[in-house]
Amino acid sequence: MSAFHISSAIRSRSRMARRLGFESVSALESWEEEVVLDHFANFICDYLALGYTVAPDKRGFVEFVDLDKAVEERIEMLEERRFEMVLDPDKSEWTVRDHYKQFVVGVVADDIWLGRYGVEGAEICKRDWTARQTTVKMVMFLEFLVQEWVDGPGDASVREKAGHGQMYRV
Repeated sequence: MSAFHISSAIRSRSRMARRLGFESVSALESWEEEVVLDHFANFICDYLALGYTVAPDKRGFVEFVDLDKAVEERIEMLEERRFEMVLDPDKSEWTVRDHYKQFVVGVVADDIWLGRYGVEGAEICKRDWTARQTTVKMVMFLEFLVQEWVDGPGDASVREKAGHGQMYRV
């Protein structure tokens, strides 16, 4: 991996950490491990691994997601131990919006749920963001993660020569 690619990736992570209110990249990465990675793994399996690369229109998406209501519904299902509804909903008719919504709602709800029980690692619940701001920031963060996943390890010029060029651009 080239030094430029490494420093560019580090700068990107640093910017994302600041945008999400983290004091350091390591704080962001700790939160990712605690709250985000399972949701992103599902997004990869359900969406990216199937070859989908389209991102929803952000304005329309923010209007599509009633974050407060969706988060409370998910927390209620968790509290009632209806894990099958939370972890394995029927996705046969899902659109791109539904996949993005699952990630955003899942991350925010799990963060809030952990925060309610004083579990270390919950961070988003500490932010003073509106539902709209939270939705926008989580979509931006998901797009960031997708770009990192697409870029993968190594030098971009090598990936393009191997036929793995950019499918997705933030």
